[in-house]
Amino acid sequence: MITKYFKHAIAAFVVGCGFAVTTACSSDEDPFFTATENDAPRILNTDIPEGTNGEPGVIKTITRTENFTFEVMVTPVHYTTVTWFIDDEQVAEGDSIDVPVIAGDHIVKIVATTTKGLSTSRTCKLIVQPAEGDPTLATDGKSRWLTIGTTKTIECANATSVKKVFIGKQEAANVSFADGKLTFDVPNMPEGQYTVVIVDATGFRYGCGLFTVSSEAYVDPGIKETVLWEGSSEINWGDSNVTISAEALADVAVGATIQLYYELVDGAEYNAMRITTPWWGDNAEDQVVAQFDLTADTPNPFEFTYTEANKAIVDERGGMLIVGFGYKLTKVAVIEGVAPAETTLWEGGVEINWGDSNVNISADDLAAVPVGATINLYYEMADMPDGYHALRITTPWWGDNAEDQVVAQFDLTAETPNPFQFTYTEANKAIVDERGGMLIVGYGYKLTRVSFE
Repeated sequence: MITKYFKHAIAAFVVGCGFAVTTACSSDEDPFFTATENDAPRILNTDIPEGTNGEPGVIKTITRTENFTFEVMVTPVHYTTVTWFIDDEQVAEGDSIDVPVIAGDHIVKIVATTTKGLSTSRTCKLIVQPAEGDPTLATDGKSRWLTIGTTKTIECANATSVKKVFIGKQEAANVSFADGKLTFDVPNMPEGQYTVVIVDATGFRYGCGLFTVSSEAYVDPGIKETVLWEGSSEINWGDSNVTISAEALADVAVGATIQLYYELVDGAEYNAMRITTPWWGDNAEDQVVAQFDLTADTPNPFEFTYTEANKAIVDERGGMLIVGFGYKLTKVAVIEGVAPAETTLWEGGVEINWGDSNVNISADDLAAVPVGATINLYYEMADMPDGYHALRITTPWWGDNAEDQVVAQFDLTAETPNPFQFTYTEANKAIVDERGGMLIVGYGYKLTRVSFE
């Protein structure tokens, strides 16, 4: 029911926005309810959040066992229909919604349309967290990268059966589930981010979060890729080869991995690859990688380690020549390991002593930490008369309940790694977002830095 105070506010809003009003402004009731069908529609709610930086605001955070419920107020009320869309699919019509939604992040669009065809809309995000015991898929970056046209295997917990997999609205083929591992073929579909849904033997659907679909293979954040050559060249011995100059190879470190991406040519008499130099011949000393047959079982990309011997012959003979027969070369790249970027969340020197001194990292500071990141806690052991040292990672709501824990309490010993590391999971993020941050407590140590990578 609309209160008298709120109706006064609506009346002021309607008049201030230039709405056509058919009754006197002295009325408490009329301005909101008697706007005409010729007026532009408005959604009057103040509890629908505004987005920032192009990202919609979060309208609600619920668990999978709760229905998404919400009510809107619109004007002109007698001439406006409200339609609700979740992820571009119409799910309800009317001033209120009360529907179940699978786990995941969803885009909600509320559209108000008048009988004259005038419309307005509001867009926001709905976060639905999995219920306790729901099936979950691994959350690390590599697991959540789906390369089009490949077969994907991913760890799946809490499931007894999986009969179907949907990536967005696209159904995956060749689905199998055994020993906690889910396998399926990634279909040919547009690149982007999609919610993955698994369907069990009973037909029940579980949302498993966002995955990235790409035509490219996954590259670990700790790996640097440098493209040496890219194109499309049908390799045919002397008729067409690809040369990578000594200058292009000058910065390639010994020990790096060189990858060759290729496509087999249909109907070729045979398929063979050889990596040599511009001085090439059949002598063993001319070879970077000796000739071998390309088959359906040859890894693609084919890769080899760039050795001291490779570098010596490349420097002496002016580069690397890729020859052979019956395949098309599309890319040559060098892959090198690099230290992942580390971002400091907190730095100082606090002697952790339960309630007397703790370190709190706010939910706002943790907003930049992606699910799957590694969080590092650097510490120094304190000299304690009782020899007791313990660490617990919880939230500002902290207590002894399991649901309050980000990392359950454990004893710090000389064998505990320093920094202590843990993976920031979807469950961690959910409790941190709900309860306002991450609280690092315990006893008998000094915390010096918290970072993520």
